[in-house]
Amino acid sequence: MIPQNIHSYFRKIGKKGGDQRAKKLTLEARSSQARQAVLSRWMNQRFGVDRFEKMGIPGWEIIDSGLHDLVHGNLASVNALAVAEIRPKLRFLGIPVPHVFAPNFNSRAALYRATEEQHKDMAHARFCALLERADSFCHALAAIICIPQQSAHRNRRWYA
Repeated sequence: MIPQNIHSYFRKIGKKGGDQRAKKLTLEARSSQARQAVLSRWMNQRFGVDRFEKMGIPGWEIIDSGLHDLVHGNLASVNALAVAEIRPKLRFLGIPVPHVFAPNFNSRAALYRATEEQHKDMAHARFCALLERADSFCHALAAIICIPQQSAHRNRRWYA
């Protein structure tokens, strides 16, 4: 056990170093780091892991990278758009998905355009497969975690 005076000294030095490092970052980068820390803490508390990769649920690669991109404000990635599309389901399961603050933003249309750019003629099949994979993640997670059966939540219908 570390004596209290040494512990408080290390805390003071660490805070000072963190403050200096934060001053060098832009406001956007600081905000992004803070959102990432909150997401990681929240997921650790709710699920016991900071990434779904560790849980081994099908579709984790879409959700993990999509959450990472959304937290950092990257709406250009296909995975971020897929997570934005299934946001209500994920939030119901307790996953803190950041809200997309863009006027007139339609995540479904943006996701289809992004898959169309990447896959040309196979866009519709890839679009449907991506949403199915993300949806299967939600169903698998719902089977693992405890959800109240008498939930009056408006999105309860999808996992029953």
